[in-house]
Amino acid sequence: MLPWAATASPTTTPAAVSLVPLVRAAALRTPPPLYRPLPRPLCAGLRTPPRATSSDGEAFWEEPDDGSGSDYEEDREEEAERRRSSYVPSSSPFSRFEEARQQEQQLRREIELLLTPEEKAILDQHETPDVIRISSPKWHPLHSYALALQIPLLDKLLESGIDINTLDKDGFTPLHKAIIGKKEAVISHLLRKGANPHVRDRDGATPLHYAVQAGALQTVKLLIKYKVDVNVSDNDGWTPLHLAIQSRNRDIAKVLLVNGADKTRRTKDGRTALDLSLCFGRDFKSYDLAKLVKLVPGNRGI
Repeated sequence: MLPWAATASPTTTPAAVSLVPLVRAAALRTPPPLYRPLPRPLCAGLRTPPRATSSDGEAFWEEPDDGSGSDYEEDREEEAERRRSSYVPSSSPFSRFEEARQQEQQLRREIELLLTPEEKAILDQHETPDVIRISSPKWHPLHSYALALQIPLLDKLLESGIDINTLDKDGFTPLHKAIIGKKEAVISHLLRKGANPHVRDRDGATPLHYAVQAGALQTVKLLIKYKVDVNVSDNDGWTPLHLAIQSRNRDIAKVLLVNGADKTRRTKDGRTALDLSLCFGRDFKSYDLAKLVKLVPGNRGI
């Protein structure tokens, strides 16, 4: 037998200690609480679950109070009543129209009191707009409305008989002005109303020329849908493709080429679109545009 495996002799065994008193003492000890009690102010609003006692003295469960009849419930009812009393129903379209009419009449009375007799005489002579008096060779209200996105006022002038293709002294129509200002909503509206997409200004430029110059790709596509000539040239022989290369707009140049733009057309100075792309010098954009002109529409997937 190994030395450390030796067992103690019975005579040296300590006296057995009874554990029963210790177990009983532990059972009688109160266990520590699993939670910390709330501060007194927070406990003020908590209620003990209600209990009722039957006739034989046994306790049974009673449904908890749902809060009805409490101060909080009364506050909610008062708030709802106050909202109902302050609710104002939305006015009908007729009442809004009547209110607007009354405001206009009130404003008219106030203005008439402010006008001198000479000014009031001018107002009395013009129940409707006098386009001649409010226009000049340079400035026409139809063009101003087109640039200012005033479509309702523009329509009112058209309904009074004003020509939708009215020219100013530079040969611009309202469509020219809207394209220069990149007013896409007005452009679409004018075309639907019958504006001429082929009209030229005094330099021979068409709306397509100005759409390309402004970089308005969507307007270029829209004008092509209205069957404009993509090879139209101005008084100097410049086509929309020349302008697209000059502005170095690859996307518009590609759209023009795919839709039939003639890359061999020359200006009065004898320059083709490819010549213009090479005149910008040795940079990536020049090479890119030159490749586009050389290969499209021969290779439309470029």
